[in-house]
Amino acid sequence: MNRPFEPLRSPAKKSNKTPSRLKMPTLAIVKKSNASFDPSYTPVAVFVGGTSGVGQGMVEAFARYVQGRAHIIVLGRNEHAAADILARLPRPDGADGWTHEFIPCDVSLMANVRAVCAQISAKVKRINFLVMTTGYSSMVNIGITSEGLDLHLALRYYQRYVFIQELLPLLQAAHVLSEDAKVMCVLGAGRGSPKRPIDLHNLGNTVKPRVGNFKVAMRSMIASSGYTDAMLAYFAAQNPGIAFTHIHPGIVRTPTMGADFGGLLTPVSWLINLILRFIAVPQEECAEHMLYGLFNGDRGLFLRDRYGDVVSSLEFDAPVELDENDETSVLNGIPMNGYGASDMGVRRIIEHSEAVTRSH
Repeated sequence: MNRPFEPLRSPAKKSNKTPSRLKMPTLAIVKKSNASFDPSYTPVAVFVGGTSGVGQGMVEAFARYVQGRAHIIVLGRNEHAAADILARLPRPDGADGWTHEFIPCDVSLMANVRAVCAQISAKVKRINFLVMTTGYSSMVNIGITSEGLDLHLALRYYQRYVFIQELLPLLQAAHVLSEDAKVMCVLGAGRGSPKRPIDLHNLGNTVKPRVGNFKVAMRSMIASSGYTDAMLAYFAAQNPGIAFTHIHPGIVRTPTMGADFGGLLTPVSWLINLILRFIAVPQEECAEHMLYGLFNGDRGLFLRDRYGDVVSSLEFDAPVELDENDETSVLNGIPMNGYGASDMGVRRIIEHSEAVTRSH
């Protein structure tokens, strides 16, 4: 097992900055801001879960804003959907260096994720944007994967950890070139609270009895948001030149949207799904707000809401080794609104994640 907490340089200067922008930016403001993205280089963007839902919307919007001039890599399981999406992306005439491609991957297995990361590393020398949107919300299937991981956490958290860990050298390479180097996890940002600390005695949701599908699924879903906060805080503290964003997409109208409680609660699922259809926003609109959050913020940790606006953020001027402080919603001595981890929690979760994913 790698040792993720080797001694580092002395603690960095800390800042908790909230950009002076309009709160809850309108869709028009967001689109105008996104349209101003005009890199002087050909960006390399990897979209995990880009064949449907928010991920698909982000792929299509990103390609539109760069007019197709990018190396776009879409990861997912649906090859036919990917082919349709890629065929619709703008193809710049006469421009060099652009590529739009699909790599199949079942991200529920960490061995698959590592294999795909090796493929990507053989294709590109840098990555500017790593966007991960894959999720899982079944209240019925609470299985354990063939690698011994909770299925919810495998799809909502562990695969993200492995992607970042494996592709980090390519993000660092982009930063060295003074290009964008940004990571985004679309999941459940801003939900952390001192009243809801991460359960460090049930890491992986495999320690406590797995009795009751709904109860077990909810434990995993809640934990995945806190784990993601902790993971991105760790990588931000270790890599001060890269932006790590955890963002909450809100309720999004996608083809796969819906609650599934199963059994006697099936009628409840129907009712909830009907209500969701009326209050959810289209995936194209959500994608614009997600891109707004992705394009803004050059370095550090960002927690963002469904509008792409900052809930809280923290920059580091040099790599930092976090201590054993167990105060939730405090990172390296700085209070963070909506942040679901503590410094001690970050250490424990990273050690746990490294142990259970490195064995595969």
